[in-house]
This record gives sequence, C-alpha cells and structure tokens, in this order.
Amino acid sequence: MADKRETRGATAGRAECDGPVQKQSLAFNPDRLGLIIAFVAVAEKLSFADAASFLSQTPSTVSRKVSRLEEALGVRLFNRTTRRVALTEAGRLYNSHCRTVLDELSEADALVSSMNQEPQGTLRISLPVAFGHLHMSRPMAVFLKRYRKIAIEAEYSDRFVDLINEDFDITIRIGNLPDSSIVARKLAPNDRVLVASPDYIARFGAPETPADLLHHQCVRYSLYKSAGNAWRFRKGARTETVNITGAFRCDNSEAVSELAEEGLGIGLVAGYVCYRQVAAGTLVRILPEWTTVPESNIYACYSSVRFMTQKVRLFSDFLVDHFRDAPWIEGSGSAGL
Repeated sequence: MADKRETRGATAGRAECDGPVQKQSLAFNPDRLGLIIAFVAVAEKLSFADAASFLSQTPSTVSRKVSRLEEALGVRLFNRTTRRVALTEAGRLYNSHCRTVLDELSEADALVSSMNQEPQGTLRISLPVAFGHLHMSRPMAVFLKRYRKIAIEAEYSDRFVDLINEDFDITIRIGNLPDSSIVARKLAPNDRVLVASPDYIARFGAPETPADLLHHQCVRYSLYKSAGNAWRFRKGARTETVNITGAFRCDNSEAVSELAEEGLGIGLVAGYVCYRQVAAGTLVRILPEWTTVPESNIYACYSSVRFMTQKVRLFSDFLVDHFRDAPWIEGSGSAGL
C-alpha cells in the first residue's frame, strides 16, 4: 500500500510540474486543503476581495487557488462577472460537502485538544419521563459533582427526539432503535412484567395463562391513542397474544403501576418502575414464567455523524458503568424481579 501511495503522489507531482491536467485527483495533493479553504471562503463571502481579506491573502492568490481547484475538478464552481460572484449548481453541492469536512476537522481539533483539559461545557440530554424521574437524578448529581465545569440541561419527555436537528448531545431511548444515524450503548434491559395488588388477587384470583387475562381488568399503558390493546407473551417457543380490556389507560407508566397497586387491575409495567413495590409486597408478579414480546432495552444514544466530544464520552461511559447492576435486574444483588 505504501508503494501505491508513493507512486500516485509522485505522479500527481509530475503532472503539476508538466502543466494543468483536467480532472486531476486532489486526494493526494498536499495543497488541496488550502484550495478548499479558499473556495469555501469565497462561497461564504461571494467576493474574492472579501475572502482574501478574511484569509489575509491577496485577491489574486485566492483567485488562483479557486481556478486550480476548478481545473482539477473539471467543473466551474463560480459564475463570475465584474459585479458579482455566484455559485454554480456544482459549486453549491461541493460547498455543502466541503463545509461538512471543515466543520469535522474543527471538531476533531477541539476534541483532541480537550483531552488535556478539564472537561467542561453543557450537556443537553433528553430523558423519558418515568425513567428520568426514577433513575437519572442520582447519576446526574454524582456526575456533576465529579466534573464541576460541566453543566446539564435535561428535557423530560416521552416524545421521539431528533438528536441532530434538535441539537441534543445524548438521549435515553427505550425500545427499538430504527434510526441508523445514532450510536446506541445498552444501559440495561427493559423487562416488562405483569403485576397486581394482593387485594386484587384476593378478590379476583390470579391468571394461570395469558388467555385468562381476557377475564380480568387490565390497566393499560400507551403513548398513542391509536395503539392497540394487544399484549404479547412468550414461553419457550410458544407465543400468545391477548386483546385485553380495562377501565383505565394512560401515557405514564408510573401511574399504571400506582393504579395497579390501588387494586384497579393487572398492569403491564416496566421493571424499572415497579421493582420496589414488588420487593415490598404491595405488587405481586403475575405469570412470571412468561416474558413480554417484543423484548427491549434501555440505551444511551448519541449521533454517529458528529465527533463524540469529551463530555459525551465521559457521560455515556459513566451511565454504562452506573447501570451495570441496575436494581430491577434479576440477580443484580438488589431487589430485582
């Protein structure tokens, strides 16, 4: 590979000495970054004179660099007249990609230079309401005490968050991850369990199979009004789907747990919400040998199209370590389920 690089570099050098060559590759041209910077400056200022002033170069130098770039690419990037400079269609496309490259270089500089500095800056975080309320206050407090120059802005919401367009650094997501533009680090499983109060079981009995749920009041959780009433379960290779009914449905899992605790019916609740009540005996597991379908996990997510800043790396590492023995996980050494 080294021989090939040297050969191509030497060829490019000879071509430059012998005169301009149409569509010459810039990939191994050591001057390409300077040409691109000159082009982007002109594209931003739409003036060779203003770009030259910004770069502390002469207008003729900037013009020459842009001409070399156009010559190498084999396309015109600007339409020039004596009065104005305008990007061509090719110029607009090239400028968009070049700005991305230069922005990433700036982020890389900042990331590497920050490695020898004390972590600082603001972390913008999006948290699901129940999980954030029940399990994120303590780790955020510990993290902020450890890194005194970092601040956190947290939004508690169960809506889907667009990491890039809404400018969040990290979001905690629960369930499936259809977005391929994010990096997801698993924090813990999101086991959902059937629970009911001892009083409800004493009055109505406990289901022995998922099908028995048809004869019970169920407390339903749903983020969306359009969501169906089907609960799905698996036991080994066997799966069952039950269309449940009940007098109460809401979009808050803590409320579902509390209503089940009040004896209103059987709730299907995330383990991270109800494990304390199960440990205390105010809620009882129903059909513990069955697991819910689909299975899901809890993730710390950040954008894959940005450089991971030091504060994002530190916080994601911290969360992974913090939830390694999440108390609602069976066998964690805590209450478990």
